[in-house]
Amino acid sequence: MKYRVLLLSLCLVSALGVATLHADQGDSSVPSSETSDLQDGGDSQKGYLDRLHEGSSAQVEKWSTIIDDKLVDMADYLAPSERRVEEDEERLSEEEVTRDNKQSVDSYFLKNKYLDEITGSYLRIRPEVLFSSREEIDLSLNISAQLKLSRSRKRFKLFINDLTDDNAKNIGSGDEESSRPEVGINYFAPERYGLTSKYSLGVRGIDPYVRARYTTEFQAGFWLIEPVQIVQYSVGDIYKEETQLYFDTQLSNLSLLRIYLGRGTEYDTPGMRYDASLSIFWAPMDNLGLSLTQYCNGSTKFEYTEDEQADPVVTEQMNGIYNFGTSMSVRQNFYRDWLFYEVHPGVNFHKKHEYKPNYTLLVFLDIYFGNI
Repeated sequence: MKYRVLLLSLCLVSALGVATLHADQGDSSVPSSETSDLQDGGDSQKGYLDRLHEGSSAQVEKWSTIIDDKLVDMADYLAPSERRVEEDEERLSEEEVTRDNKQSVDSYFLKNKYLDEITGSYLRIRPEVLFSSREEIDLSLNISAQLKLSRSRKRFKLFINDLTDDNAKNIGSGDEESSRPEVGINYFAPERYGLTSKYSLGVRGIDPYVRARYTTEFQAGFWLIEPVQIVQYSVGDIYKEETQLYFDTQLSNLSLLRIYLGRGTEYDTPGMRYDASLSIFWAPMDNLGLSLTQYCNGSTKFEYTEDEQADPVVTEQMNGIYNFGTSMSVRQNFYRDWLFYEVHPGVNFHKKHEYKPNYTLLVFLDIYFGNI
C-alpha cells in the first residue's frame, strides 16, 4: 500500500513538473494565442492542486485538534484537576467527620467496643436496675478497670472485667464461668500494615486464658467500615471466637448511623450464633445523647424448652432468629465530666416467651474515671 501511495505521489510531481516545463517554453515554440490558452490551463491546474492542498491541510488541522483535545481530556483524568482535588478534599473531610462522630458516639455512650480499644487508664462503676414485664427485677453492680503499668512497660495494662457484687467472691474459684470476673494483663501491640492488635493474658476464676483481638478500618464510599476478629483459648481446650463488623456513616454533624453484624462460636454452645442491629445516634446537646436501635439475635442451633415445669425437661433445637426487639436510650452527663445516667426503654420478642412482647426498662448510673 505504501508503494502505491509513493508511486501516486511521484506521478503527481512529474505531471506538475511537465506542466511547469511546458509553461516555461511557451514563449519560443507556441504562438501567442496558444500560449495564452496554455497558461490559462496551467493556472486552472495549479488552482486545483492548491485547493486539494488546502483541503488536506484543513483535514490535518481538524484531526490534530481532535487528537489534542482527547489527549488533554485524558491528562485531566489522570492528573488531579482542580475539581477532582476539591472532590477528594470534600470526601476526606466527610471521612474525618464520620470518624470523629464514631469516636464521639463510642466514647460518650462508653460502648464495650470503645473500652476494648482505649489504651489509657479508667475505672467504671455502674449500678443498674432492670425492670421486665415477664421476668423479675434484676439489681446489679458492675465494675471494670484498666490501669497503666507505667514503671514496667507502657503497652501493658492491668485489667479487671465483669466484676459484680455477686461474683466478687468468685475470683479464684471454679464456679460457673458466667459468674466469674476476669483479671489479667492487656498488651497493645504497635500498629502494623493498618492492623491494630491487642493481646490479653488473664484468669477467669481459676482458669487461665489467652485472647487476641484484631481490628482495622477503611472507607468504602460514604461508609467507614471496621471489622473485628476475637479469638480466645483457655485450659481444657475451651475455645471461643467472634467476628464483628461495624458500618458507620454520618447523617449530619450531630448524628451517626451504624449497622452492626456479628457472629461467633463457643466450645460449649452448639451451632453458631449471629446478631444484627441498626442504630441511630444523635447528640442534640453537648451533655445529652440519644439512640434508637432495632436488633435481632439468631443461632443455627438454638436450644430451648417448651415447658420448664415438665419432668423431665425436654430441650429442643431450632435454626433461626430467637429474639428481636427495639430499644431506645437517653444518656446525660449531669455532674462534672464523670457522672452519667442512662435510661433504656425497650420491647423484645423472645422464643422463651413464645415471641410475646416483653417490655423492659433499664436504668443505671455510670461513674467513669478516665486518665487516672
